[in-house]
Amino acid sequence: MILKSTLALRVDLSPLIGENFWMWIFLFLLSFGASAFPVLHFIKPESTFSQIVTLDSCSTYLVSKDMVGCNPALFPYQKEEGLRMGLATITDGKSVEVGQKLLFDPIKEEFLREIFEKRPFNSWGANSYIQLRTSKFYLSYDPLSLNADVYVFNPSSPEVAMSLIKSNRLNLASGIEVTNNDIFKASLGMKAYYYRSDVFQDSFFLSDLSSQDAKDLVRFKKKNGVAGDLGAFVQFANRYLPKLSFQVKNLNSAIHNKDDEVISESQMRPVLVYEMYSKLGIGYDVKTDWGIFNAELNAPFNNTFEDLYNEYVCGSLSYSLSRFSSLVSYSKYQQAFGFNFGSKIASIGIFYGTTRPLGDFSTQKENLAGVRGEVSL
Repeated sequence: MILKSTLALRVDLSPLIGENFWMWIFLFLLSFGASAFPVLHFIKPESTFSQIVTLDSCSTYLVSKDMVGCNPALFPYQKEEGLRMGLATITDGKSVEVGQKLLFDPIKEEFLREIFEKRPFNSWGANSYIQLRTSKFYLSYDPLSLNADVYVFNPSSPEVAMSLIKSNRLNLASGIEVTNNDIFKASLGMKAYYYRSDVFQDSFFLSDLSSQDAKDLVRFKKKNGVAGDLGAFVQFANRYLPKLSFQVKNLNSAIHNKDDEVISESQMRPVLVYEMYSKLGIGYDVKTDWGIFNAELNAPFNNTFEDLYNEYVCGSLSYSLSRFSSLVSYSKYQQAFGFNFGSKIASIGIFYGTTRPLGDFSTQKENLAGVRGEVSL
């Protein structure tokens, strides 16, 4: 109700409110919220380059070549068709080595003790996809998506908290424009996906290794099912009014984040990745003779627009000219910058970031770099 009242006032007093719109929205978003123990990832399943570098704050970007990944409701405005393949990963060598061994190799006691001695926190993510784009739908397959997080704490009695998830997905996305008139245009979109995941999310003491084998402590559970995303997009003809997007992500997902888990430092639960959550996006764009500028403020909520995750509110800015784009984003725990360039058949994106993956539970910061490559056929 507060948001509706704000928009109504904006229509009556556009010259006054337009100049201070972002300030009003920012104060609204910080006025209430929910906190959690974050394990934040730059790379999520099926993340596009724009999603990675904007920290998923691109749901109103109409010029991005991968905008359907940002919001399925943007499907009617995407013109490119054909077959595309892509791969993304973080190039942090130490974490990559740890993640690969934990996800693909037999887990041994010596390796777990080595993690504790050398590096108390490791986080790694990667994804890949093959996508067929048509004018009616997108059909894509993600052969492998990976997220690995390991945190060792309490030196007097070392405890290891882990979240290890490897999965693949078959996705179908589409959308329609429901109205387009002199006042506004609006569209709806949906992505449904079938997923299969191997998941381990638990904690144990290093002392447990004296009585149990590591392979008995770390046992993956198989989870599969059908889930999906819903999105809506609205753009007003009045240029002073912002573009709006509304999304609900991971409907019917079998991976849940319970309140007592996400506020406990003995648990590792990625936030805003696999569980059901929702997002509000508010954006502007400016078109010039030398390129297009997009800006967005994105706010995530628990479940279906319930408690606001005010610590994860994010702002992003992009500049696009032909097949070159540059993006930057900022939130409390993550900041990113990247640029993408290419041709009709291939593109490469490079990004850099700073993150505090554990939020206020740890002051540890990580500087990282990553790359995402795509080929179009």
